[in-house]
Amino acid sequence: MVPARGEAGRTHPVAEYGQLDPLLQRSSAATGVVVYRDDAVPQLTNRLLFGDLPSGEVFHVSADQLPTGGQDAIRRVLFSDGGDATTLLQLVQEKSRAQGRSPATRVDLHFGTGPDGRVFLLNKRDGVIREIVR
Repeated sequence: MVPARGEAGRTHPVAEYGQLDPLLQRSSAATGVVVYRDDAVPQLTNRLLFGDLPSGEVFHVSADQLPTGGQDAIRRVLFSDGGDATTLLQLVQEKSRAQGRSPATRVDLHFGTGPDGRVFLLNKRDGVIREIVR
C-alpha cells in the first residue's frame, strides 16, 4: 500500500472544499493562494491563505503540518471594520452602498503581499485595497 502524500512524482492537494458548501456561491473557485510566513498577524503565521471567487470568503489551513491521509479543518477569516465580525462580501456591500452603488453580489478577490508581513485583499467592485491586520 502506498502511503498518502507519499507517491513519487505526485503532489496531493493541501486543501479542498465542496462547491456546494452553504458558505459559497455557485460556480466558485479558489483564488489568491498565499503562504503567510511572517508574524505581523500571528493567528495566520505559517498558514496557507486562500479565497473563494465569487463569494469573497477567505480561508486558511496549516502550510506545514499536513495530516496523514486526509486534511485538517479549513478555517474562515472574518473581518471587522470597527464593528462586529463580518465577511469580506459584507464589507464590499457596505462600501458599495456608501458609494451610492447597488450592493455587490460577488467579490472579485485578489491577494497581494507587501513589506513587513503585510497581506492585502483587492476587489474591483468597490476599488478598495484592504489589509489583513491583527
